[in-house]
Amino acid sequence: MADLFNKHIKKATTRTKEKLLEGIGKAKATQDEVFDIHANNLMKQSKASEKLYKDVKGYTQALKSLCQAEKVLRETIRETYESDWPEREQFTALLDNLDIQTIQLEKSVGDDLVQNVSQYVNQFGDLKKKVDKRGRKLVDYDHAKNTYTSLTSSSKKSSSDPKVTKALTELQQTERNYKEINNELLEILPATYDGRITFLVDTLQTMFNAHSIYQTEAGSTNKQIVSQLDKLGQSMDYLRVARPEPRTLTPIDTTSDNASASPANSPLPQSTLSVPSTPQNSATTPTPVSPSPAPPASEGSNPFDEEEENVEEEVCANRVYPKITATPSTKAEEIPARRGEKDPNNPFDESEDENPGVDEAITYKPEEKKVLYVLKSTHAYQAKNTDELNFTPDIEIKVLEPKSPELLDEGWLIGELPDGTIGFFPENFTKKI
Repeated sequence: MADLFNKHIKKATTRTKEKLLEGIGKAKATQDEVFDIHANNLMKQSKASEKLYKDVKGYTQALKSLCQAEKVLRETIRETYESDWPEREQFTALLDNLDIQTIQLEKSVGDDLVQNVSQYVNQFGDLKKKVDKRGRKLVDYDHAKNTYTSLTSSSKKSSSDPKVTKALTELQQTERNYKEINNELLEILPATYDGRITFLVDTLQTMFNAHSIYQTEAGSTNKQIVSQLDKLGQSMDYLRVARPEPRTLTPIDTTSDNASASPANSPLPQSTLSVPSTPQNSATTPTPVSPSPAPPASEGSNPFDEEEENVEEEVCANRVYPKITATPSTKAEEIPARRGEKDPNNPFDESEDENPGVDEAITYKPEEKKVLYVLKSTHAYQAKNTDELNFTPDIEIKVLEPKSPELLDEGWLIGELPDGTIGFFPENFTKKI
């Protein structure tokens, strides 16, 4: 074992010394220009194939990610396509075909292509090792040749000298080893370099054929899916959710509410009471005023019974509570349907001097009109106030930007009819064009 190690060290030292002598010109090196050309072609071919392998591997990884994303998307589409929609089984079958086609593409490009390129690249490692070995054999040959030349050039030693004989034997051995590996490489390297053409043709044809087959089959399947979706779109009329019919706006009638209120919460209709000027804790009894005429009795009732009941209620009220002046309401006031409509009997409403009036809100100069969008009426509307629009179905209404948005209640807009009339109107009587 030690002898083998020493022999290896001695050989490595001899080769290093020989290269050093050749580098400084003290020893003659054998030149082979043909082999150098093949060696350079090998290095160039190796670098190109390694770059190709790297890019193909990255491409296949991206393709696998894309195929996986498409599978997940198609699975989501299956879940989204509801069971009661037309031809669901046929639709899901088309998606299954796309899954199968994607798997075939992933196998052809992602697995087979990478394996072929990998095998092609791996051969350059062995060839580079043989080129390096050939270089070492060449150094041994040059060393043996230079040693034999130096011994034979000396006139003191004859051809039968043991040193000359040994040098000749080493020269013959190293020359045989060098020529053997050199001739082998001279056959392999040109063939390998020429094989780059067939390799590239086969590799690219495999990849593009796989894509061509996939795109043809997937394109046909995609067209069928588009046709299937067209059928779904045409079925929307009977698949859409039922919508309730819009109700017309009517003013709130509070007459029935006042009529059904309890007597304790409503003023007595038979008399008009005056408010006392003294404080509530005074013992002075307020002077009752003459009762106002009572409203006519309803049909089917006894007026004399009703009068007796009213007298009794008045007597009881005079004993416990002071009488106040109240004007009976024969008809409930209508609740304003929009901002801008004020109750004349409500003292808390702001005066028209404090807030802009409703008439000013719908009065526009030509340069102030700003049309936001256009609506079309779906139902007829009869105005309840003078500042509202009257219109019939299928009338285009231009929606104007309000001057004072605070005057608009929810669900109301300001619009202009084709004849130039401007006013308020309910939005739910219209639809967008």
